[in-house]
Amino acid sequence: MAAARGLVERGRRAAAGAARGAALALLTALAGLSAAAPARADLSDDAARVARMWSLSGARVARLSPLFIEHGRVRVVAVDPPPAGAAGAAGPKAEECLTVVFLASRTVEFTLEPDSFAGEPSALEGLVHRLRGQDPEDERRIHSVAGAAAILRCGAAREGLRRVAVEVLSTRGAFDVVVAASSGPPERLEAILPERVSGPIAPRGDPGRPADPGPLDARVARAARRARADGASRVAPVEMRASSVGTGQFSVKLSEGCHRLDLMAEVPGVAVRRATDLDAEAREVGTGRLLGRDRSDAPDTRLDFCLGEPGVVEVPFLGAAGPVKVVLSDAQWPMPSHVPGYFGARARGNLAFALQRRRAPAPRAQAIVEAVGAQGDTLVPVQVEPGRCYFAAAALVRGEMRALRISVELGDRAARDDAGEHSEGAGVAFCSEIEESAAVRVSARGGSPVWVLSVWPMD
Repeated sequence: MAAARGLVERGRRAAAGAARGAALALLTALAGLSAAAPARADLSDDAARVARMWSLSGARVARLSPLFIEHGRVRVVAVDPPPAGAAGAAGPKAEECLTVVFLASRTVEFTLEPDSFAGEPSALEGLVHRLRGQDPEDERRIHSVAGAAAILRCGAAREGLRRVAVEVLSTRGAFDVVVAASSGPPERLEAILPERVSGPIAPRGDPGRPADPGPLDARVARAARRARADGASRVAPVEMRASSVGTGQFSVKLSEGCHRLDLMAEVPGVAVRRATDLDAEAREVGTGRLLGRDRSDAPDTRLDFCLGEPGVVEVPFLGAAGPVKVVLSDAQWPMPSHVPGYFGARARGNLAFALQRRRAPAPRAQAIVEAVGAQGDTLVPVQVEPGRCYFAAAALVRGEMRALRISVELGDRAARDDAGEHSEGAGVAFCSEIEESAAVRVSARGGSPVWVLSVWPMD
């Protein structure tokens, strides 16, 4: 009897062990299936897919080293055609096409701009662009869509892809770069990566009435606190009453230096009233030169500019809700030291505005390089000290400016700045690591523009 019970107990333990073994085998199999399952596609997978599909179509494909670029830093990437392959293979043909694609995360926005010496517009094309108010460089710039952008050049035009400038508009971005040489245009990027194709754009909705900006006195005080927090040395308010249709004009005498004019209008207390949406501009009396303009959809308006000498400025406005009180708050910053005045008051003010716009500290030493240029592209070599930082500014002296750009290249790093709308000055800060020279390039477009360049050492 005891022997029978022992036999039954041993049978139960054997069955339990077998069940545990089967469960362990099942878990191991599931883990193996999970490990064998394809991982979620990432940036490298997308680049590999593009390279594989182009290779299957007969193209010679190469992947460049990954890039990481911060906002405000322009990286110039050298693009070499993929090698011909095995010995005896046919070399590149004159009519061959070269394609380069930059891939980033779908949330990254960036632009590509190839070299222009092979695709420079003709004089007639340039004239057509100018008559249309367009910048030929904007035509060459390619904007990304869902984190991807590609450039295709065939024949002699592919020489323009030897160097491509990448500028990140987002905070930062990591990039994979794929280059392909083919007898004709390769398969389109949209067909290979359909998940990156953007869908239809929804119609704009009605945002409703603008928000109430609040009491005028509180807004004036808030503007003064904001200006003092930004380093303004003095804030002076001036007030007047608008006309019955909500228009008017200030005429104020301003000192040399930088100014921020905040215009704010009183909001009537009645229930039914016109919306308050001030639009204004500032013009120099005597010359009529436009210093600033604000036509945004906001209750208040703001104008920023710098004057190289004291002068009278007229500020016409419209958009007040009837005959209400309007306040102009003038925040003032002193003229930065070591900004030269011998190029004229206009250039002095524009150089100061380039510093103010980039929130750069006032230079504490004289400029190490000064140059004067005119229409077109001008390259200025600058000797720098390793481990030191600098600020380069370009400003209009006379003429009419339609576009102004300053860029600096140090080794494989680059930075640039475009003068904003209604602005006549642009500036960029840069630091040397081990380099002893930098290449500063100024591009000016307009009606007989004359500009000045200053490069200051910064602490």
